[in-house]
Amino acid sequence: MNSLTVKYSLRMACASHSPDLAEALLELCCVVEAVRAAASRELGLTPQQAQLLTLVAPQELTHGELANRMHCDKANITGLVDRLERRELIQRRPNPDDRRVSQVILTGQGRELVTRFRRAVSTAITGHLASWPAADHQQLATLARATTEALRV
Repeated sequence: MNSLTVKYSLRMACASHSPDLAEALLELCCVVEAVRAAASRELGLTPQQAQLLTLVAPQELTHGELANRMHCDKANITGLVDRLERRELIQRRPNPDDRRVSQVILTGQGRELVTRFRRAVSTAITGHLASWPAADHQQLATLARATTEALRV
């Protein structure tokens, strides 16, 4: 399922209950993606490269796992991994249980870039919401986490 299908499904699922909710979530996704894209460009990455790096940061993943999480074909992942590997941001490691499969892991340089990317995104978002009271920040974070879990595909 690609991101357009997910957004369409979300819109249809929410439409009967609260059309404003679906529209608000879709708009939020677009705005956050724009922030992430700008942060990616500042660091010399495409948004897809930044997404792959952030997915690999907490744990090593196979090409298939990355394709599932990024909602794309494994061939796309291979190209992304090749480019990031040439930049020495990630490396492939054979899976100890199945040597035909490789695990993708961050290098030290890749880990540092992920930290900078997350900081840039966080700074941009908190900057835009600076006038909000701290309690509203906390409430939004709580609702965002709960919504993410409820909608996880």
